[in-house]
Amino acid sequence: MSSPHLRSELFVFDTPPLRGLPGLKMSAKRYYTPFSDSQGLTLLFAHGIGAHKEQWEPMLRYLFSHQNLQQPSRIREAWCFDWLNHGDAAVINKAALERCSLGDICEFNNRIPSIAEWAAAIASFVKSPFLRGHRLVGLGHSAGSSAIILSTRAFPMRNQPFVAVFLLEPSMLTRELWMSHLIERETLMRKSMSATLRRRGVFDNWEEAANYYRNRKPWSGYDREVFDVFKQHGFYPISIQDGSKVETKFALKCDLHHEALAYRDIESHFEATDQYTHLCRVVPVHIVFGTIYDYIPSYFQDCMTDVSQGRCPASVQRVPGAGHGILQQTPEALARAISIGLNSITRDSTSQSLHLLHRL
Repeated sequence: MSSPHLRSELFVFDTPPLRGLPGLKMSAKRYYTPFSDSQGLTLLFAHGIGAHKEQWEPMLRYLFSHQNLQQPSRIREAWCFDWLNHGDAAVINKAALERCSLGDICEFNNRIPSIAEWAAAIASFVKSPFLRGHRLVGLGHSAGSSAIILSTRAFPMRNQPFVAVFLLEPSMLTRELWMSHLIERETLMRKSMSATLRRRGVFDNWEEAANYYRNRKPWSGYDREVFDVFKQHGFYPISIQDGSKVETKFALKCDLHHEALAYRDIESHFEATDQYTHLCRVVPVHIVFGTIYDYIPSYFQDCMTDVSQGRCPASVQRVPGAGHGILQQTPEALARAISIGLNSITRDSTSQSLHLLHRL
């Protein structure tokens, strides 16, 4: 399948203040092709812990290719956001993230933006003139699924901005299930944090950084194109004083302490699960899982599809050979799964109202 020429523009947006603190900046990229249809869908993407907005690019090329076979294309444009302490946003917010004063959210003398804070930033963008008149679809991977779901809290349940939502290997769970597997969940959380903090984050050059990560999990399992994107966009140059000399090194954009502490933000996942339980009654929510339980156990999937608890997804697909890192491992297969869900959205869908009437 031929790949369309994917064009992009970089944006930096202000975000709402948090408990008296100034809002951080959110970096985003807008993607489109020469074939983009002004009447098509606008897709909003949120990544998972340790990732960044550009990791969607290989999947997006496949997705635009699939959708461009439709006449006219179903896609107008795609927006990919950085979590406020990930990717370019981490570099832009570096000084603010390092400041810590009384009342700040502090660990390791840093302010740690939660998933909920990121969700509020996404909701603020949804309300902006950039998206006026657009037909929106929200898509999140892993922790980004919780961010997309929590962004819907900024809108009345019967007046949601999304015509559909896609959750890709969501890491959402009820508080009750977490507590019933407490030892297992807390052990894995501590292991994830410890493994993150043991990693190197500063290198002499880009090639050294790439070689370090290429042979380590989960990066060793990345699709080649996704790894190339990680190498290109995951690091930035920094200056380090060495005696009388100033040396240039290359560091991960997302500080390892911030990445590690993101695993502790379990409250956002609980809240997202509660919101999803209500949202799926008024907005079609499509879920894509992998078939390999390498990080998220099967009871996470069971929770998201528990009809007895009111969690009724519009569709559920499973991508063979993919694990929790479905975006990084199998971007082409993921694009096919998303494309199937997008094809179910009618061109006259402007809100959740048709779905609501059907469900009522």
